[in-house]
Amino acid sequence: MSCSEIINTMISAVSIGIVLCYKWLLEHSDIIGLTIDFVSLIVSVILTIAIYRLERRHEKEHEEAEEKANKLAVSESAKVFLIDNDEEVEYLHLSEIAAKVKIKRKHCRNITTRFLRCSKALQDEILRQANIANVQISMTEVETALEKLQADLEKYNFGRSILYDDAKYFHRAIEKWADTKIDNVDIYIFEDLEQSKRHGEDSRILWRASEHSAPLWHYMRSYLHAEEQGLDKAQIVPPVDMVFQQCHLDICDEKTMTFWTMRIIIDSCYAFRNLEGYDTFDEALIQTQEDMYYYTLDILCKAYSAKGDGKNGST
Repeated sequence: MSCSEIINTMISAVSIGIVLCYKWLLEHSDIIGLTIDFVSLIVSVILTIAIYRLERRHEKEHEEAEEKANKLAVSESAKVFLIDNDEEVEYLHLSEIAAKVKIKRKHCRNITTRFLRCSKALQDEILRQANIANVQISMTEVETALEKLQADLEKYNFGRSILYDDAKYFHRAIEKWADTKIDNVDIYIFEDLEQSKRHGEDSRILWRASEHSAPLWHYMRSYLHAEEQGLDKAQIVPPVDMVFQQCHLDICDEKTMTFWTMRIIIDSCYAFRNLEGYDTFDEALIQTQEDMYYYTLDILCKAYSAKGDGKNGST
């Protein structure tokens, strides 16, 4: 076979192959079209996912950078706050309570007014940097605690009620007398029952002689445990009645009434509950009725918290 014949034969074979392929393509065009569409869809999905993940990664990196910048800004703002309010930073715990009970007003303490203007995130960071525990307190808890305190006052026969009309004289301390100074009030005016000397045991009249130099909480504790001291509780004036008697609360002005209402609440909490280790604020720092009001809220809710009502100190 000559070269020309071989070439012609190859050309014929190629032509026949092309014809057969073309014929096959025509016969299977639908399947091929579907296959191409399916592959295109897969490629599109893969590209979409890849693009989304790439964009999401960039967004996440941006969010993380923005969050880091915000945290740094909050941290720096907290530092500035603590520096600017260094002279009153010991009252920050009371400012925290003011924020939690949501009393919207200008306060006597500049640190409290400024703290209430801060965002929640900044408040939390200020407390963190100042190493102050984040307390949980609300006016609903305060109302519940006052009801429990009233129940104890009645249970242990502490005398007349001072929490009537939704404890109005307690709340008026912050509403009307917030800036009233209280650091010059003498609270060591009650009978020291433990040091009392009894006279007239051989006569019909038994009477006691003692100096009135004890604080109210001491009088309350002695009253609760009178039998242990050999005293007849029936012959002792109940604590709240004693306050009315010693401080003339029946005829006093309202700011005096608000002060002693808070004093009765605070000292009753200490008398009824074991609050050892719970006091996170130095009471000696209290200067105004505003300070005393928030301190009273703190002690009240710690004594009658929903997490167990503290430990009973009256038994």
